[in-house]
Amino acid sequence: MFMSAAASPLSPRDKLTTSAWALAGRFARFIVGLRAAVAVGAERHPAVMDLAARLWNRLTEAAERFAAIAAHPPVRSRRRPAAPAPVAAGAPADHASPLWPAPPRRTLPRRLGWLARMAPETVPSGIEFAYLLAQPEMRDLLAAAPRLWRVLRPLCRMFGITPPDTLPPPPPRRAPAGPPNPARKRRQSEAAAIRAHGPVGFRPPLFGA
Repeated sequence: MFMSAAASPLSPRDKLTTSAWALAGRFARFIVGLRAAVAVGAERHPAVMDLAARLWNRLTEAAERFAAIAAHPPVRSRRRPAAPAPVAAGAPADHASPLWPAPPRRTLPRRLGWLARMAPETVPSGIEFAYLLAQPEMRDLLAAAPRLWRVLRPLCRMFGITPPDTLPPPPPRRAPAGPPNPARKRRQSEAAAIRAHGPVGFRPPLFGA
C-alpha cells in the first residue's frame, strides 16, 4: 500500500523552506509597521525627516533580501566567479566588459540604538523585532543561512538589541597584505610622539628632536 503524495512527510529541507517563507511574511509585515512608525516619527522629529528617504529604502531592501534568502535558506558554496578571458590586442571594444560606476553609499547613523533614541515611536517595533529574533524558527533559519545576519545586524543596531547567540559575529578585519611599509611605520611613530609630547620643534629636549 503506497502513501499518497499529499500525505508524505516533508523533508527537513522542505520544512526549513516552509518555515523560512512564514518568517519572511512576518518580517515583511514588521517592516511595513516600522515604516509607518518612521513616518510618524519624521513628522515629529526633524532629524528623522532628514533620514526618512534613506531609511525607507534601506528597510525595503531588507525585506526583499530576507525574502530572497528564504527562497533558498541552505548555505550555498561560495565559488569564485571564473576570470574573464583576456581581450586580444586589436579586438573591438564592444567585447570588453563595461565599467559601471559604483552606486552611491546611503549611510545611516551607526550608534547603538540610534533610531529608538531619535524616534521613540519606533520602540514598539523594536520590541516586536526582538521577539521575532527569539523564535526557534528564526534561530534554525539563521543556523542554516548565516548570510541572513547581514540583513538583521543593521536592525539590531537601530534598536540597540543584543543579537542572539545564533548570529555569527561580524567578520574580523583582515590585516593588510604585503611586507611592512617602513614609511608608514615611521609616520605612525611620529603621530604617536606628537600626541604624547607635542609636534616636532616644540618638544622638550628630554624627548629629542
